[in-house]
Amino acid sequence: MFKRKTKYNRLLDRELISIYKSDDDMNALGELFTRYAHLVAAIALGILKNEQKTEDVVQQIFEIIVTDLKTHSITNFNAWIYSVTKYHCFKVKKKNEYNGIESDIESNDDFEETLENELLLHNKINTLQKALGEIKSQQKECIELFYFKGYSYKEIALKTGFTLKEIKSFIQNGKRNLKLLIQKK
Repeated sequence: MFKRKTKYNRLLDRELISIYKSDDDMNALGELFTRYAHLVAAIALGILKNEQKTEDVVQQIFEIIVTDLKTHSITNFNAWIYSVTKYHCFKVKKKNEYNGIESDIESNDDFEETLENELLLHNKINTLQKALGEIKSQQKECIELFYFKGYSYKEIALKTGFTLKEIKSFIQNGKRNLKLLIQKK
């Protein structure tokens, strides 16, 4: 597809981008993509878990950079292609999951099983919510911030005023208490 020219493999990413933008030089773009194709493939495979879809995504990412490099001002190509790849892979994964749900619903047996699983999950969530209401307020607050809102211990400390040791203790004791309460029910 591209002839690797030695003059390009010595250039920096930003220089290759500049050459591509000014001269529409596909060899410069090819060199740039060759440098990062393994990164794109690794990210795609990690997210999609499917080699065929990974190959498709690598092609799609190349098509994206052909057009987007012309219109975007990119200072760090490595970070940019990482973000573009990750976003595109999640978009593809979401689309595939949506298509998978539609095909599951077409089969009545699968639909009933899916519905049953959803009901079980709903019951587990309700049980967990009730149990959360029965533990100490500090434990509940730390568990909700850490597990449901994705806060780090430091962020919880800033928000609540608790020390890091207190937060760790509240979370550990809260998890243990939740487990005991759920087992009783």
